Amino acid sequence: MNLYARVTRRFSKTSAMRWTLSKVLMPLDMRFKGTRFAPSQLAPGTPLCFLTTTGRSSGESRTVPLLYVPVSDGDVAVVATNFGTRNHPGWALNLEADPTAELEIEGQRRSVTSRRASDEEAVRIWQRFDAVWPGYEKYREIAPRDIKVFVLEDAARGGGSADD
Repeated sequence: MNLYARVTRRFSKTSAMRWTLSKVLMPLDMRFKGTRFAPSQLAPGTPLCFLTTTGRSSGESRTVPLLYVPVSDGDVAVVATNFGTRNHPGWALNLEADPTAELEIEGQRRSVTSRRASDEEAVRIWQRFDAVWPGYEKYREIAPRDIKVFVLEDAARGGGSADD
């Protein structure tokens, strides 16, 4: 693990890191999307995807960088932590209004269909997220709401099972 990864993991549970992630790193990840200069790409093994949803009010495409974990058969899971804040992130509300989306991982784009993870799936998915980013435990602790867990299934396969 390189110095950047060690430092970000060490401070992942602090309010300063949550602020830095939401206000600095996420915008930089979008600006440098697809390049080796995206901050999240500086930490090898950080599973970063770009999720494009359709705005529930505007109807416009909205793209956000998110950490993800694989669940099965190429399907992945994302969690709507919004860094533990009071509100659900817009992308999660967009998925609930229209479950179709586009997912980009390592430059490969594909259409996906989202669904909320079952309670049993969510337990397994949270374990994987905690292993990837220690801050997720803190987000669940401080969030004054239930954090939504979504499974993104490959639309070309007609969906799939997220069971292991």
